[in-house]
Amino acid sequence: MDQSFKDFESRKKDHIRLALDSSSQQLSKSGFGQIKLIHQALPEINFTDVSLKVQLLGHDFSSPHFISSMTAGHEDSLEINLRLARAAQKKNWLMGVGSQRRELTDDRAAAEWKKIKLEFPDLKLVSNIGIAELIQQPLDKILLLIENLGSIGIFVHLNPLQEVFQNKKEAIFAQGFKAIEILVKKSSVPVLVKEVGFGINRETTERLLLMGVKVVDVTGNGGTHWGQIEAARNHDNAVVEDAITAFHDWGQSTIDCLLDLQEQVLFHQIWASGGIRNGVDSAKCLALGARAVGVAQPLMKAAVNSEAEVIKTMELFDFQLKTAMFCMGIRKYEDFLHKKVWHVSNK
Repeated sequence: MDQSFKDFESRKKDHIRLALDSSSQQLSKSGFGQIKLIHQALPEINFTDVSLKVQLLGHDFSSPHFISSMTAGHEDSLEINLRLARAAQKKNWLMGVGSQRRELTDDRAAAEWKKIKLEFPDLKLVSNIGIAELIQQPLDKILLLIENLGSIGIFVHLNPLQEVFQNKKEAIFAQGFKAIEILVKKSSVPVLVKEVGFGINRETTERLLLMGVKVVDVTGNGGTHWGQIEAARNHDNAVVEDAITAFHDWGQSTIDCLLDLQEQVLFHQIWASGGIRNGVDSAKCLALGARAVGVAQPLMKAAVNSEAEVIKTMELFDFQLKTAMFCMGIRKYEDFLHKKVWHVSNK
């Protein structure tokens, strides 16, 4: 294994360790507290009437929850992803994979997902590549990631703050819109665009949707701070370690992004992730127009322990969401589109 791959493995292992550290979380910035769901004392439905079933990317799933992209391509990730994949197939959740960047230069890296796909043939996966790789790598290599995985979509993740604090000499983002537009035209599956935890504003969202992006996942702040994680890894760079303190509350929260996109949520696939820590958070996102809700850190925390813990966490999120829907008089996801069940708190 050459030094570049050793560095990659080290960084990805650090990501898991630091993402599970409470000091890397921004939950006080999540904004979920400003949204109050309207309780219906007499909802006029039975609890058993409530259904979480939803169609995403043309496929039926048991829940609007999905496993948000986390980790891949290193020694520790296979067991974690096997647990997540097994649970996702059992519960019929959509699963976003971790970055497939390593597969672009190392044929062995694809073996992890091939093993998972062989073991779980009914599992629905969404590929994942960073915008920097999309800009710089040949398109046929990007398209091969989709083919190798048999995915039903591909995420392009946007991470400017994280890229800078990875201590890179360059953070390459110029011509990003053009690269995404070309991918949309050439991809055989829907293209989804997400941030990694600092939000996507209305201007960027509208531009992406106009060029044919199927889903924008706003992924606002309030959860894991990836800039802080990268800075924490650079112990030998005092400037980087000192600089990150100015960015502790950088970006827009998931809630702020959804509030800013109220004109778009009725007609487009806006998804929400970033700081989702329970099913009531999910209900707030759906009430604000999100079509699906991504869960990451709580499932990662469970996956380092066992598959049973992952399933328990998934069932908890679904039960909390179903209970919230029942108490709002919401039978199914579509009802959120036609009934306002939230208000902004003055507190």
